[in-house]
Amino acid sequence: MAPIERFDHALIAVADLEAAAAAYRSLGFRLTPRGEHTGKGTANYCIMFGDSYLELIGVVDPSLASGRLAARIASAGEGGIGLAYGGDDANTIHEALRGAGVEAEAPVSLSRPLTLDSETNEVRFANVMMPAAGLEPLIQFVCTHQTPELTRARHEWQLHANGATGLNEVIIAVTEPGAHAAAMRRMFGQQAVRERQGEVTALVEPLTLRLCTWNKIAERFPHSAVKQPSVLPHIAALCLDVTEPDAATTMWDMAGIKYFEGAGGAVYVGPSSACGVILELSEG
Repeated sequence: MAPIERFDHALIAVADLEAAAAAYRSLGFRLTPRGEHTGKGTANYCIMFGDSYLELIGVVDPSLASGRLAARIASAGEGGIGLAYGGDDANTIHEALRGAGVEAEAPVSLSRPLTLDSETNEVRFANVMMPAAGLEPLIQFVCTHQTPELTRARHEWQLHANGATGLNEVIIAVTEPGAHAAAMRRMFGQQAVRERQGEVTALVEPLTLRLCTWNKIAERFPHSAVKQPSVLPHIAALCLDVTEPDAATTMWDMAGIKYFEGAGGAVYVGPSSACGVILELSEG
């Protein structure tokens, strides 16, 4: 069994958390209540799906924001900065990663308060950081949810006006895709990773991680007005399933949001509309 078999969420760093939340609401997403990371100086809004989610995260108290994540947000600006994978037991995953030759730090416990229906509870996690897993400077870690009943079980948070139901692909720009294949096999297993046509893909339920050159990304999203980033690897695009793409474009038309048509009926917005990432929606 591979150390990592499922994806949990993608992290999007934002310069202004409230402005980012407003931007994603205008794109048709329903957001969770704002969460403050206790003692970390960061806060987030999450966009929940049944089996994955997006996390908008920003620094809200610079006097407390001294950790690795806060430093990465400050240096990278807006855009995708991290990939969180799923797991059930942090200690077991830590041992499995180390056994597979992946540098993994001991589990770290985190929490944040969540007030719902006038009752405040602590949302608790245990994270296993992987500081040298092969896609630096992107942050990669395994996130184990210790109180999923407070977040995952809220079905109403998964009802998005644009019809989005979940992530199906994360596209990462790299200089040489093949150079990352061995590291990905250590994390996800031999059978999950494929090399073909100058790309490396990994099936990590419920989605595909796709590593490719910037030229291939520019071919897929020719109208996104994206300049090649100065630092690679870089999370270029997040691709989501929707029940009806026309519902999303109707909302975007009403909000005056510029979007583009992609292959196979997909539609997408550029980084200026989605806090530094291309956001693609396709029927699925």
